[in-house]
Amino acid sequence: MRVRMRRETMIYSRPRTLIRLLRGLVLACGLFAAGSASAERSCVETAGPSQARRYVDQCLEVSPATHPPCNVANPCVLIKDEIGRGCALLGKDAPAFCRQYKTPGWDAPGHGTPG
Repeated sequence: MRVRMRRETMIYSRPRTLIRLLRGLVLACGLFAAGSASAERSCVETAGPSQARRYVDQCLEVSPATHPPCNVANPCVLIKDEIGRGCALLGKDAPAFCRQYKTPGWDAPGHGTPG
């Protein structure tokens, strides 16, 4: 017994149909990626220029990264996460503003300077 498929149901037998489907898929993926990237607004948009600048200054003061995300164009959550990470690494030697970014264990032994 031989199974026969109708020609319309065999997408691969019609190269133009397959190409259209692939183009649509690529377009849909591109639109999804663009939408998710624009969903994260910049810190200067969400917190205002003054607060965004304060976050950036604090971030630059404590971040050990060679290319830290300390930029007002980045989302505030990214900048504040870097401040928290930098403060945790500094431990007891962290600046006073680090108290507001304190997370469990940031001043635990093993963080900051050896000693």
